[in-house]
Amino acid sequence: MEHSNDDPYKGRAIAAESLYLLNLLFPIIPLFFLTLLYFRSRSIHNEYLRSHTLQPWVAALISTALFLIINLVAWLAGGYADMDTIVSIHSLVALEVYTLLVILPFLVPGLFALTKAMSGQAWRYPLIGRFL
Repeated sequence: MEHSNDDPYKGRAIAAESLYLLNLLFPIIPLFFLTLLYFRSRSIHNEYLRSHTLQPWVAALISTALFLIINLVAWLAGGYADMDTIVSIHSLVALEVYTLLVILPFLVPGLFALTKAMSGQAWRYPLIGRFL
């Protein structure tokens, strides 16, 4: 579905996809703004806007939940208490697990979605878009 460059929803779509990508690097804070954007846009019945607000919001919720779970496991396994001891290895493992299992698989669809939003096209996220 193509939309013209003067589409009133294009800015919202690009903002939503950008906030989603920011949420991968800095979890929680961009999710708050993405949630506000989603709830402000959910009453607008436009397939283009819906595909670029609902899907990144759900994907951001999933990635943030995984971030919190990974950090909780690292904290329960030994914590982040002292950076001078071997205990801090848990924080490095948590960072690696988050990078490999969350950021990389969630980044690629986010980049595709951002390019589609910038070109004015609706797009479905793999797996998530099928259920929404």
